Amino acid sequence: MKSKQLWQGADGIDLPPAIKEPAEIITFATYLSPIQQRNIVNAFNGGAYDMAAEYAWKKAIVKLKDTIGTLGMTFIGEMLNRPDIDEYSAIDSVLTDYSTIQLAEQLGVIGKTAALKLRQANELITHYFSKDATEDLDYVEAFDIVKTSVKYILGEQDISIALEFSKFRDRLLTETMPLHDKQLDQVINSPVFYLRTVITILITAIKTEIGAKLENALGNLNTMLPQIWDKLSENDRWNIGSTYRDVTASGNSIAISGVKTALSKVGGFDYVPENLRSNTFIKAAKQLIDVHFAFNNFHNEPMAVKKLATLGRTIPAPALMDCIQAYLVVLLGNHYGRSNAAVPTAENELAKITEERWLKYFEKGITNDDIILEKLKHHDMVGYFSDFLTKYQLDEFSDLPNKIQPLYNAIVNNSASTVRRLSEGFINQIK
Repeated sequence: MKSKQLWQGADGIDLPPAIKEPAEIITFATYLSPIQQRNIVNAFNGGAYDMAAEYAWKKAIVKLKDTIGTLGMTFIGEMLNRPDIDEYSAIDSVLTDYSTIQLAEQLGVIGKTAALKLRQANELITHYFSKDATEDLDYVEAFDIVKTSVKYILGEQDISIALEFSKFRDRLLTETMPLHDKQLDQVINSPVFYLRTVITILITAIKTEIGAKLENALGNLNTMLPQIWDKLSENDRWNIGSTYRDVTASGNSIAISGVKTALSKVGGFDYVPENLRSNTFIKAAKQLIDVHFAFNNFHNEPMAVKKLATLGRTIPAPALMDCIQAYLVVLLGNHYGRSNAAVPTAENELAKITEERWLKYFEKGITNDDIILEKLKHHDMVGYFSDFLTKYQLDEFSDLPNKIQPLYNAIVNNSASTVRRLSEGFINQIK
C-alpha cells in the first residue's frame, strides 16, 4: 500500500463563494499593500482589465520565485536539469512563470489544485498579452486571474517551502538514514514526482558539499537507489550518471567512490554520458520549452526550434527524452493553436528519430512526461499526435508494457476521451 506523501502544498485560503466584485476579493490579498490593492481595483473600475490581471499575476509570481529562491540557485538548476545555472544566476532569468509553478508544486509550496488553477491562469495571461491575441482580456477572465492569484498566493502574508519538505531535506544531509526509517520508506513508496525531488537534493549536495553533509548524501543515495531505480525516469537516471561524470571531472575522490558504488548496485553505468555534447542538446531543448510557455510563443518558437534542430542529426542518448518533449510541444501546440512557422521543423526532426527510439519513448518516457500528458488531455493535440504517428508509420507498436499499450493505442486511433482519461491517470501517478 502506498505511504502517505511526505510533503503536500496547501490549496489556498478560503474565500466566500459569493464574492463577485474586485473590491471584495482584493481585501483578502494580505500580501499586497493598501496602495497596491487600490491599483488593482482602480484598474477594474477604469475598464483596464488586462492591467488589473497582469499586476496581480506578476506580484504573485514574484512571491513564488522569492520563496523558491530560498533553496539556492544551484539546487534550482539541478531541479530544472540546467547545468548552466549556478549560485550567481539571476532567478528572473532562470525561471519562467510556467517553470515557477511547476517547481512550487514539486517543493510543496502549493498543492495540486493550486498548480492546476495557476497553470490555467498563466496560459490565459500568456495568450492575451502575446502578439497573436485577436481580442482583449474581458472582465470575467481578468477577475478569475486575480481571484486565482489571491486565493493561492497573495492571500497569505507569508508562504514558505512546506515544513515537512524542509525537515526531510535537512535529514538527508545531516544523517545517514537506515532502510527501515519511516520517512525514507515513505519516500521510496512515493510517486516519481517526489523521488525526483529527493534525488535532486542528494546529487546537488554530492556536487557542492564537503565533510559530513557529503558523506550523508552519499550514504542516503546508496540506501535509496537500489529501492527506487526501477521507478526512476530515463532523465532521472541520466542525471545520476551525469553526477558521476561531474564529480570525476572535479577530482572529488570521496564523491567519486560513493556515486560509483551506488551506480554499481543498480548496473547504472550505461547512464554515464561520454561527453558534454548532450548538455548542449538538453539546454536547447529546455530553452525551446521555456519559449513555448512564454509570451509570443508562436512568434518565437521558429527560431528556438531551429536552434535545437541545427545541433546535429543524431540526438545523444541522455538528451533524447528532453528533445522529443521539446519538439512535441511545438507539434501539439496549445489551446490557441500552433506556431505554423515552427511546426514543419519540429515535425521534420521528430520524423528523423528512429523507430527503436520512439519505442523507447513510449516504453520509458511518455508516462513520466507530465508536460505532454497535460497536452494529451485536449482533443486537437491528440489529433496532431495521431496524425504524426500514422504519417510516419509509427502506429504499429504492439509489445508495449501493459499499462502503456492502451494509451498508445488510443493516441493512434485518435480516441481523445480515452487518451484524456489515461493521461490523467498517469499524471496522478507521477504526482
